[in-house]
Amino acid sequence: MATRNPRSVVTFPIVLRELTVLRVADVTPGMRRITLGGPQLGAFRKDGLELPALSSEGFDDHVKFFFAEEGAAAPVLPGQNVSSLDWPADARPLTKDYTPVRHDPERGEIDFDFVNHEGGVASSWALSARPGDVTWIAGPKMSHRHPEGADWLLVIGDETALPAIGRWLAEMPAGTRARVFVEVGEESHRQELATRADAEITWLVRDGAPAGTTDLLERAVRDMEWLPGNVFAWVAGEALTLKGIRRHLAVDRRVPREHTHVTGYWRRTEPALPAAAAPASVAAAVEGADPHDRLHELTDLAPGLAIRAAVTIGLVDLVWQGVRVARELASRTGSDLRTLTALLAYLTELEVLAEGPDGYRLTPVGEELVEDDHSLEEYDLRGAQAALDLSLSGLHETLRTGRAGYRTPSGAPLAVALAADERLGGAAREAVEDEAAWIAPGVRTGWDWAAAGSVTATGSGAGAVANALVKAFPELRVRIAALPSVLRTVADRVLETDVLPRVELVPCGGAVPDGDRTVLLCRLLEQLPDDDAVLALRENAAALAQGGTLLLVEQVEGPEGIEADTEAALHHLRLKAAFGSGVRGEADYAELAARAGLTVRTCRDIGWDHRLWSLTPAS
Repeated sequence: MATRNPRSVVTFPIVLRELTVLRVADVTPGMRRITLGGPQLGAFRKDGLELPALSSEGFDDHVKFFFAEEGAAAPVLPGQNVSSLDWPADARPLTKDYTPVRHDPERGEIDFDFVNHEGGVASSWALSARPGDVTWIAGPKMSHRHPEGADWLLVIGDETALPAIGRWLAEMPAGTRARVFVEVGEESHRQELATRADAEITWLVRDGAPAGTTDLLERAVRDMEWLPGNVFAWVAGEALTLKGIRRHLAVDRRVPREHTHVTGYWRRTEPALPAAAAPASVAAAVEGADPHDRLHELTDLAPGLAIRAAVTIGLVDLVWQGVRVARELASRTGSDLRTLTALLAYLTELEVLAEGPDGYRLTPVGEELVEDDHSLEEYDLRGAQAALDLSLSGLHETLRTGRAGYRTPSGAPLAVALAADERLGGAAREAVEDEAAWIAPGVRTGWDWAAAGSVTATGSGAGAVANALVKAFPELRVRIAALPSVLRTVADRVLETDVLPRVELVPCGGAVPDGDRTVLLCRLLEQLPDDDAVLALRENAAALAQGGTLLLVEQVEGPEGIEADTEAALHHLRLKAAFGSGVRGEADYAELAARAGLTVRTCRDIGWDHRLWSLTPAS
């Protein structure tokens, strides 16, 4: 299981805000600063929704700007939900992401820097912007905080990363050791970057070379004197130029993956191929696929399983690190040479690998497996996501019986495997906790926690909610009750370092311990079939102190049903085949509560298709 990421994360409701340009100024000939303000930078009410003030706690936060298409009078805008946006189905909003370089809530101002360059809707808007102009932004939806536990920081970026780098330097704690490399187009584009940190800043100038065409940053990092101790590396800029830097950090410098943050802010576009030079596969795609071929593509299990097997045994990572020859790959992965040779041939046919004179290399498709920070974990056959995907192999049985039809290779139901296999169970827990971080702000504001005094929480999202509650309500006593193996995951991977000492971890194998007046079940029932869910509600309600309240947080199907949302439909199929549960509606949870002898007092929409119910034992 991966170790804790040194950058803790806080999430916010996503809010669409109408703001006004207050000031326009050129920081350098290459960068224009736009200052925005307006009442909606603070908390405001719209269409019956109470929407919070903008929060930005991370130096590399992203805010979406909405722009009008060429010839259009106004941009296409999404609708506003409780804590997320409702994207229109009939038109795609034109958006670009930018980093706030300064946010002053007291003055009601927020600054954004735009790189001056020819073309581009955002640059064109910035060049023509004038005080009084109206614009729309959404976000940030999350903030990654300053990394903990690093002895020094390595910061690398081109001019598109300069707003984030400048803000980070300004906010770095005094005495922080940092080595910073910034690439710009011209000497005149250098900026004075104020900082209290012990930061050595190196400017690299392209001197007329087009942006995204040089290896200045990579050469500078390769040539630098490496400092002792643990490093956290933050790298951003043109996606293709970052590939060599990413490989150097991982392979040559052995920087752990969780101690790097590499982000392609933009991608250099290549000239389009002439029609006559287009590959046959592209031409076929343009003309439309044959129905037989399309059916074969949709039903072929082999490519996905082969790629996942290559990820699971570490083959993809080894090829990326420079191991090229089949015999060495077989030795390093502990694989049978003949079988691995067949897999290499098949992956080459799939264009995940390419074979050359010096052996095997990753194609751009294969590189995505390594360079997307989530792909290696997502496609590992030993992981929770793979287990959920594989659960669809039992869907035919579920459709016939209504019960979980999937069995793991050991023959056990997935729920049993999750409890017995700490690695698999931990991965599943982490995945749900990551999702629960989005609903934690809604849980925080959805109940009178100051009056509650204490809460005992259980369920797969309890850790993410505890992070939010402890920080917002310092006097609140928080306990998390779960199996010992689950508590280890919560302590090691979920609870933030400043929250962990303030949360009591209580080992238990069933219902929570008796005696608390407030018990929170956070995404506990989604992996339980109906009869088991009723029993869980009844047993946890029985643990309440006299007059107590059972709070339930679960995801519900959207207002138009799961048939209107493909992702929700697929999630329902996975849950049903794996656990016999599925995505339930509000009425389904009310029925489960009634069967457990509970009365629904309130039901609150907390965003992201989640509800917060308050339940009390029926009198």
